[in-house]
Amino acid sequence: MKDKKNDFFWPSYTDLMTSMFFIMLVLYILSYSRLKIKVDDLDRKLKVFTMVEENLKPLKRDTTLFRYESKFKRYILAFDVEFGIGKHRFIPNELINYNISITKIDDVGFKLKSVIDSLNYKRKANPELKDVSYLLVISGYSSHLPLGGMVNDYVLSYMRALTLWDRWRFKGIDFEAKEYEGLIDLQIAGNGWGGVGRFKMDPHNFYNNEVKNQRFIIQVIPKINATL
Repeated sequence: MKDKKNDFFWPSYTDLMTSMFFIMLVLYILSYSRLKIKVDDLDRKLKVFTMVEENLKPLKRDTTLFRYESKFKRYILAFDVEFGIGKHRFIPNELINYNISITKIDDVGFKLKSVIDSLNYKRKANPELKDVSYLLVISGYSSHLPLGGMVNDYVLSYMRALTLWDRWRFKGIDFEAKEYEGLIDLQIAGNGWGGVGRFKMDPHNFYNNEVKNQRFIIQVIPKINATL
């Protein structure tokens, strides 16, 4: 009787251990497969992020026209743009140093267009970039001067950005053209007295320091599909 019980126990025990081993093996394979998919997905996303950063490097290299502020992830024009008080148009009696300033403003537009054209070409040539687009923000700022009012200066800063956009369109630089559909989401903004990274107020020379805040900021922000 005892021998019969032992004969029954060991085959059952062996079957149980074999089943458990099989279950553990299946779980290991599933876990490994899912982990590998996640790692491959992260590698692919990192590759896309790296390509996007590489494609934007021409703007960072051109220090004659742009100054990149890494802290705020944005581009500032590398030269001063100064308007008369309460002015926003690109005409000689409103834009200070008109001839020099307008030439540099046009150069900025053409440089930005060449970079956007390159992004467009690379996106069409590389399937990995097909779900990448860019938010292009043109922001105008205004000085916080005693003669100004908050509401008026916010409107003024927007009008300056709108004037820049209109000037570039006049020169054939249109980031809302059909060729950029799906690539560029253009936004025109007026930051008024707000925004980060403004020049700090100098109590000893208030006007001179605040005038530096009459400037344009360009932001090129990649928008990468979360399902990449």
